[in-house]
Amino acid sequence: MTGTDSGLRGTPAVDPQACNALTLTPAGLLVPRTVLSGIAPGGNVGASRSVDIDVTDTGGKDCPDTWQVGGRLTPVSGEVSGATLNLPAPNGAFNNTTAAAVLPEPGVYEVTVTGRGQICAVAAINTNMWITLGLQIDGQGVIRSDLIVQHQVTVNAGTSEQSCVLGQGAVTRRVQTAGGITVRAVAALSGSVGSGSTFQSASLANPYVFWQKISD
Repeated sequence: MTGTDSGLRGTPAVDPQACNALTLTPAGLLVPRTVLSGIAPGGNVGASRSVDIDVTDTGGKDCPDTWQVGGRLTPVSGEVSGATLNLPAPNGAFNNTTAAAVLPEPGVYEVTVTGRGQICAVAAINTNMWITLGLQIDGQGVIRSDLIVQHQVTVNAGTSEQSCVLGQGAVTRRVQTAGGITVRAVAALSGSVGSGSTFQSASLANPYVFWQKISD
């Protein structure tokens, strides 16, 4: 007997089904090699992807190769600002700011709206007005609100006092959506102006909407 004894006896049987990736060649069994690849840190493969998969070849030139596989959440996020909103005399109605964002894909988002309110008035007897900042989803009304500034002044009869008060705040809410909805910062001026007192102005400045996807 000549040649090298590989230790094999006979010809290996290879199942001929199409799903079998093994190939029998004159030199032996041919097994397809799988080469894995990952996504560059901070990247994604599409607008609907929120998880990056990292694949690192830790086997060097060894055979067989080994890989280390890991994943990390890289959610879509964004922010948008709006123009200063001047509010009418106190009536309690919410007014839309131009700070609005479209949540681009299905999932759960953490949405925050912020703003800085100011109320100016002359109190001849008293004033009691306040600005409420709200987070609104189009078609569903205001889903969360918070008082951010209040103008409450009382003076003695026959005297008056002019003053402006400022305050700022934020409202945060988790929002679940099937995608494509608009979230917006809104504000309302509520309260009353006493007899002889004068409402001068009220506004919401620096309205912002911040959003970040936190889960699918």
